[in-house]
Amino acid sequence: MAFDHGDPIIIDDDDASSETLRGDFRIEDVFNLDDFMADDDFEDYLTTLSANATNPIRHQARSTLLGLTQRRDQIPEIQIRGKTYKMGKSVELNDATFLRIHEVLRDASGEIFLRGQRFQRLEHMDSLVPDRMNEVCWTIDLNLQEMDNGDGFEEVSVNEIKGLRIIRLTNHPYTKMNIGTTPGGFQTNEECRREGLLFCRVKYIRIWSKSRKPRITEEALVFLEKDECDPGFSTEPVALRHDWRGLTELGGSHKLPFIDLTGSNERRTKYTFGDGFCGAGGVSRGALQAGLHVRWGFDKCPKAMDTYRLNFRTAVGETCEVVHFLTNETKDIMVDIMHFSPPCQTFSPAKTVAASTDQANEACIFSARELLLRVKPRIATMEETSGLQERHKEFLYATIHTFVDLGYSIRWKLLSCEDYGVPQQRKRLVMIGAGPGEPLPPFPKPTHGPPGSNLLPHRTILDAIGDIPENAPDHDPERAYFRNITKPAFPPRSFAKTITCNGGDNFHPSGTRGYTHREAAYWECGAADAREGGV
Repeated sequence: MAFDHGDPIIIDDDDASSETLRGDFRIEDVFNLDDFMADDDFEDYLTTLSANATNPIRHQARSTLLGLTQRRDQIPEIQIRGKTYKMGKSVELNDATFLRIHEVLRDASGEIFLRGQRFQRLEHMDSLVPDRMNEVCWTIDLNLQEMDNGDGFEEVSVNEIKGLRIIRLTNHPYTKMNIGTTPGGFQTNEECRREGLLFCRVKYIRIWSKSRKPRITEEALVFLEKDECDPGFSTEPVALRHDWRGLTELGGSHKLPFIDLTGSNERRTKYTFGDGFCGAGGVSRGALQAGLHVRWGFDKCPKAMDTYRLNFRTAVGETCEVVHFLTNETKDIMVDIMHFSPPCQTFSPAKTVAASTDQANEACIFSARELLLRVKPRIATMEETSGLQERHKEFLYATIHTFVDLGYSIRWKLLSCEDYGVPQQRKRLVMIGAGPGEPLPPFPKPTHGPPGSNLLPHRTILDAIGDIPENAPDHDPERAYFRNITKPAFPPRSFAKTITCNGGDNFHPSGTRGYTHREAAYWECGAADAREGGV
């Protein structure tokens, strides 16, 4: 990006149209060495144009993401056919999207551009969000370097303007909105759509890799914060939270059953945690280590729940299907933070044939709505197989739709487990949701990486199981030896394979035996003092 101290603002360009409002210009005023693309950049640009033509969700022209920029000078306003376009006004564009003007810009050739927030109707969002009359979504595209400080504004030529519109930015719940968006006053719904007030409550954010072939690495649908709303169209976050879940104890709803007489400033409350489809309790263990109060967990597997109750004696461990768990009263299961991981076999990339449990497993993912309605967590996390995003987007979009319909902001991303200390090369789809009035947490940054990353080194099988004491509980190598067979040995400083329903063909690096229960728990990041029940 080039700066000229004599100009007010000079920003990026993503349009090379030759149609201008001023025809007299010198060629040297228009082009410079920075205006040209290398062959690789041009190939990326063509790839982007192809993606734009095929994806129903509008893609920003990716010239700024690829580093292709030109100079822009700010001007106060522009008048076209008797109408004035300036900061704060909104326009409808020829491609059926909208723009709220933040700046009016002129390039060296005299062509005029508008820069600002881009919006599109919810009906063009691939069912990610509920489709409502005249509701639009603020769309933001950023590259990885812009995640923390990018504004996501876009530029369009004034040649793209269709006409002026009014857009209100608000965080009001849809059920409480009364800002003239209904067909009242218009003869038909189509007239209301064409001329009525538009409103925006949510923004759709996509993070793109800055690579030869840009790809989306993270997505989020985030309800507007109070300071992003127009004056007179905002609701206090505390009111949004109260309307959703009632009185909320800030700092955590679990009060410690003692008073510290030493004068320590240690917190006397903890955030409460619930674990749906908890298995043996791996996520609950992490919550406990993070200082949360584990209140409950449920799973239909009796052996897994035997282990859960053995390790979490202060929590309620319920062996049941999700439909039976939902018969509990809200007051008995409400928590500050909830995690749930519905069975993933149906959506796994490793699945190749149908199974009798497919329908039941598919139904579990649709329990998200009732869990959120009954538990009313402030923060909800969900983890699933990568196949949900790669091969079964209709189920992913239905889940996201559910969160947004209930007023939850949500972000989702494929994470590599090895980047967080797990000795497995394994990708998992992780979703984080924040209830009404709550800020949406970011994904944690990787803690482990390859040499030169300035992170901890990736953990291997040897790192995970190399120091298990011989007398550790649930650790009997003799029982794990193979009978009459030997498998090929492999380096212990390598990654383990994913544990699947049939074990995932995992065996000890020596090739002479399988893993003990303790070893398998360790390279699944189990705690040293965890016990196995029902095995």
